[in-house]
Amino acid sequence: MRDVSAPRSYSVGFAELRQRFRNAAERAGAELTEYVHPLHGPAGEVLATDVAFIGRRNAPKLMVLVSGTHGVEGQFGSACQTAWLEENTPCRLPEDTAVLAIHLINPWGTAWSRRVNEDNVDLNRNFVDWQAGTPKNEKYASLHEALVCREWEGPVRIKADETFAEAKRKLGGHAGLAPIVEAGQYEFPDGLFYGGSGPVWSNRTLHAILESFAGHARHVVVFDLHTGAGPYGYPALLSVGESEHPGLAWGQSIFGPALSVVLTGTDATTDTGIAATATGYVSAAVRKAMPNAHVLPLVIECGTLDGTAVMDAVQADNWLHLYGKVDSALGQRIKATLRAAFIPEDPDWQWNCLATSLRYFDRALSDLKAVDAATDGKQPAQRDVPVAPIVQAEPAPTRSIPAIEVVDLHKRFGQLEVLSGVGLSASAGEVVSMIGSSGSGKSTFLRCINLLEQPNDGRIIVDGEEIRMKRTPDGGALPADMRQVERIRARVGMVFQSFNLWPHMTVLENIIEAPVHVLKEHRDEAVDRAHALLKKVGLSEKHGQYPGQLSGGQQQRAAIARTLAMRPKVILLDEPTSALDPELVGEVLRVIRQLAEEGNTMILVTHEMQFAREVSHKILFLHRGKVEEEGAPAEMFANPRSERLRQFLARTL
Repeated sequence: MRDVSAPRSYSVGFAELRQRFRNAAERAGAELTEYVHPLHGPAGEVLATDVAFIGRRNAPKLMVLVSGTHGVEGQFGSACQTAWLEENTPCRLPEDTAVLAIHLINPWGTAWSRRVNEDNVDLNRNFVDWQAGTPKNEKYASLHEALVCREWEGPVRIKADETFAEAKRKLGGHAGLAPIVEAGQYEFPDGLFYGGSGPVWSNRTLHAILESFAGHARHVVVFDLHTGAGPYGYPALLSVGESEHPGLAWGQSIFGPALSVVLTGTDATTDTGIAATATGYVSAAVRKAMPNAHVLPLVIECGTLDGTAVMDAVQADNWLHLYGKVDSALGQRIKATLRAAFIPEDPDWQWNCLATSLRYFDRALSDLKAVDAATDGKQPAQRDVPVAPIVQAEPAPTRSIPAIEVVDLHKRFGQLEVLSGVGLSASAGEVVSMIGSSGSGKSTFLRCINLLEQPNDGRIIVDGEEIRMKRTPDGGALPADMRQVERIRARVGMVFQSFNLWPHMTVLENIIEAPVHVLKEHRDEAVDRAHALLKKVGLSEKHGQYPGQLSGGQQQRAAIARTLAMRPKVILLDEPTSALDPELVGEVLRVIRQLAEEGNTMILVTHEMQFAREVSHKILFLHRGKVEEEGAPAEMFANPRSERLRQFLARTL
């Protein structure tokens, strides 16, 4: 039996997991590359998927280790990758063999202790053929309302639980329910096992990594590391695929009966604990991403609690992020339950799962080395791999000019000064959220930026161009050049509380109006872009309807699409969810989160505190027309300096 010392605890935060991995990779002589995620962690930390590559870039034989597909499970996968690197320091590989470790491909999920990603997407349901349309799961639709109940307790929750229990009984218990719920669904973005509406950041990043590091490989073994399904403490070795392929026979020749093959499909079954009815797995994606290679996709799935307990924990966490408060006592209990469902704080469990996984890695690598990839069949000699410099993938361009800068802005209504020297600065791609009580001046500030309200004093600079103002006899100020104002307004989009869609125009006509008449786009081009934007916000089928035929959430998403049609440099969002019914808030926040992920510069006025904490690079707290406090979200929410901010957060969190 492999001699593995007791592992360090898996239960550490994202930053420590990342540092442990990078330190081990450097000592092993790996080339390190980071793919920085657009959002940050709960402590304001940078999130990234790190890649450690050992060997020659053109090596024809490659072993790939992937961790964190399901974020909260990432602690296990990270521990395996780090331990393997530490045991192989310095790493010696044949000239024709390489190892690629992809650390925490869903970094947001790991950092925030969520199984899903920042868009509530189950990454292992996201690797579908988006050109062919999304899979249907009609049976899930009948369960959705019971699974996603707004109340945590009370009569509505009791009714939902009764409905769910009756459906479960009719299906024969959890064994009949799980293949439906866990199959994945693409209709309800707030639901369980949601597959998304297109390739998410982690999906795109995984493909970019494989393109960069695996393009020359011809014989590839891939391990995707998971927990949460199967008997407690048992690390099952699986190969998941949509159909038979040559890699399966290769896997069976290496591992024999230790390998279980799971072929997925609408009516497929398996006793392994995972969902054979699901599609969009990483395992299928890696084969498609390397069409010229002989690929063996493997999954290590370490069992934890029984299936009902795991699903209950996932359901509760979904409720928490839709309707609860993460920092509350209840929220912390839900988070602790979720983490225990995927990473038991049990040294025996952790040791056994780690030791078995390392043995699987060693067996696969040993067999991979023996594969005859050379024409003469000779086995090359081993070598020490030198330490390579750390590089960063696609570094963001250095930008000295802020996307928007406001300096010492003042605004009076008669004798009432509602803004007293407010300022902010946002670089390209940054999200700045403004919070504060009603009447503190947040919305007025946004309207002044776009000159929908005329400021009395101060400077407004958009993309390096300052709006020229002139004094009026009453001590106020007006734009000196309205043509400049119109030009700048075309670069600053605004999303209003009350949507402000033209009621006599269809959704499509609302979106193309400004691009055609202001930007002078050709109508056909504007229509094509409008359809693409409607698809982006989930309204493809609503293009011919009028605003009055839409729900509030749909109208706000249409308003966001209209704003995006102008290709703005900066987007101002004035409490975009305040006019919505509570159940519609989530659909709008998901679109805004996607915009943040894509690197849009946004100034957001909001009362959604948890959302602001998750998406913002910086927070400004306004009180009586002044910036009372500003800083990084993690610091402001955890350690507010001013008494007024402490009181405000106590009322809102």
